[in-house]
Amino acid sequence: MKDSEESIEEIIRRILALRPELTREAVERLIDEERARAAGLLTREAAAHLVASALGVEGAGEPIEAKMRIGSLTSGLNDVSVTGRVIHIYPSRSFRRSDGREGKVLRILLGDSTGVVSTVFWDERAEQLERSGVKPGKIIRVLHGYTRERFGEVELNVGRRGRVYLEPLDAVEGEYPPLESFFKQPGEIKRVGLTNLTGVIVDKTSPSVFIRDDGREGKVARLTLAGGGGRITLVLWDDWVDRLGEVEEGTRIRVVRGRVRRRIDGSLEVHLGGDSDVQILERGVEVDRWMKLRDLKPGMRGVDIVARVVEIGEVREFQRSDGSRGRVASLLLEDETGRVRMSLWDDEVELLGEIEEGDILAIYDGYIRGGPGPLTLSLGSRGRVEINPEGVEPPPLPREVWSIGELQEGMENVTVEGVIIDEPEMREVETARGAARVASFHIEDDTGRARVSLWRRLAEEAEALKPGMLIRIENCHVRPPFRDEVELSSGMFTRIIRLDEGADADMA
Repeated sequence: MKDSEESIEEIIRRILALRPELTREAVERLIDEERARAAGLLTREAAAHLVASALGVEGAGEPIEAKMRIGSLTSGLNDVSVTGRVIHIYPSRSFRRSDGREGKVLRILLGDSTGVVSTVFWDERAEQLERSGVKPGKIIRVLHGYTRERFGEVELNVGRRGRVYLEPLDAVEGEYPPLESFFKQPGEIKRVGLTNLTGVIVDKTSPSVFIRDDGREGKVARLTLAGGGGRITLVLWDDWVDRLGEVEEGTRIRVVRGRVRRRIDGSLEVHLGGDSDVQILERGVEVDRWMKLRDLKPGMRGVDIVARVVEIGEVREFQRSDGSRGRVASLLLEDETGRVRMSLWDDEVELLGEIEEGDILAIYDGYIRGGPGPLTLSLGSRGRVEINPEGVEPPPLPREVWSIGELQEGMENVTVEGVIIDEPEMREVETARGAARVASFHIEDDTGRARVSLWRRLAEEAEALKPGMLIRIENCHVRPPFRDEVELSSGMFTRIIRLDEGADADMA
């Protein structure tokens, strides 16, 4: 149909005949608004067809509904129509074909509630989309695309036959996830694979130079990103080192299509690849670099905490599998949110000569081991400790005693008080460390009842416990329920204290 006043007039008459509640002025305004949304991508006649289709007027042109959901796309489809929210727009790129003709390509990420697809616009369609000024967050509709597989993923392509509509009238905003929902925070990343994330840079390493197997020189640097109650390392390679190496701490960035990989120690980190992109969203973001103990999770790296020394363990020597000797000692640390064990290895053990119970430690760049079960904080090659540092606010004192009714599975190093209600039961248990003795009994307070298991040295001491005694159990762990009962288990720093009147004693 030619772009003529007669054809546009015919479309308007058809709309008014089938939608009598509309006025001519209203229809013409819709046509003008549709052209404005398209930023010059549509003729007035094409805009009129689009308005008619959106209003459900049959016979006014080809239907524009997108029948497929992004999560249903497969490779090899030849006529694909989808609607989604623009997540990211890569810079366009010009190239020269083998026959000498110049081409242009523009790639975006498009998402709906079912998934995300990389969408590639070629030549005229790339130029049109670029001229439109479309931004991330906008909803667009793609008609007559085709799919193919690229590096193991489905990719949607839009060539000469394809068409694009910006913010189609019948697209309901609430049916498409908001832009930020397509980006995770560091604390939300749990598995390997592709990811988009947003975080604030709280630490960075200087670039390192290395020689690859083929003799070429390479560079690598690392940024620590914080957000969502966690942290993760972003690994920069080669050109990315040059592009982001000077970005300051306190900068909020958005990472597109990062590769989440698992380190040898089981922790996760994000690497930038060839199709990754990074945007700087905000500078000068004030982030409290100190994490709370309750937010620590297995595999975390780049952990900075301020905590109080509650107890200092003894130095233990051991032999490694290669025959070398090693040393390890443990500290029990606390802040107002909980307690955690810290391990000092080999030369780090010398710190015990400077640390006393009650000291405040500022720990930089530690990492978390463990899980399921009690977590352990370690320093590693990059970690360091400051003892009673100036200018660092000490953490508030933690809650001293928890009632049984408040305990939740996974809590560690908590203190409870209760009355023993049955005789301790003794038994031998085979563990990975060999046979161990364990004593089990129940305690209760005004809020509930719990089963207590005391292991090894504490099992021996439990033989002196009798029903009716009031005891305090310090630094025990809350395990998964046993027969629907709260389950408390002893750890390295657990101590049993009798609170009966006249009792003289700390039993640990």
